[in-house]
Amino acid sequence: MTELEKRIYNKHMAISRSIRKKAYRLRENFKDFEEDSKYPYVKKLAIFFSRYPEVNMDMYFSAPYKLYLDVDYFDLQYFASPRAIKTYTIYKQELSKLSPEQHSEDVKKSLSFIGKYCISNKIQFDDYIGYTKTGIHPVWVYHIKNGDINIYSLMEFPNILEHLNEIPEEEQQLFFGKTNQDFFTLKTNYIHSKLKPFLRTAYEKIRSFVEKVLKST
Repeated sequence: MTELEKRIYNKHMAISRSIRKKAYRLRENFKDFEEDSKYPYVKKLAIFFSRYPEVNMDMYFSAPYKLYLDVDYFDLQYFASPRAIKTYTIYKQELSKLSPEQHSEDVKKSLSFIGKYCISNKIQFDDYIGYTKTGIHPVWVYHIKNGDINIYSLMEFPNILEHLNEIPEEEQQLFFGKTNQDFFTLKTNYIHSKLKPFLRTAYEKIRSFVEKVLKST
């Protein structure tokens, strides 16, 4: 088995059990698992995630539990089917309709991700928004596409709209399904939301923390 296949199996188990508030232990021994009846579905999912790396695995396995509350369990066969892909698409659409406040937990995780990324790459927190490590676009574009960060987590970065405007509109759609006009609407919603004071405070704290860590190293 490949490492991706092992991660898919364990990710499915961890999410399906934790959502149902059940204990779990990640599987370490995959000897002879390729003979298991579940393996064809794991293999099919590995092909899917390899082909579409922008699909967030955590969100993919969580989506049906968020949408279909009357169903207790979704097996690997379900997730390897077109129904799961459709569910993931619908769930992402539903998330985009949520108020800024309803994104707060995801924003917290995103800020943590950005902070760790800045420390790992030895860049100041403010510089993240313009940082280009590979390719022609800043890394945040790829991080949004891969589901690593929530778009609201970028609202306090300076000149975010200007950075967005530098990306051709068709590429904006390709990377994160929105244009600068959509982002302007999100920005307006954010300005009038309760998420703004929280994010401003969190932004300053993480910026100071990153600066302190980089100075010490």
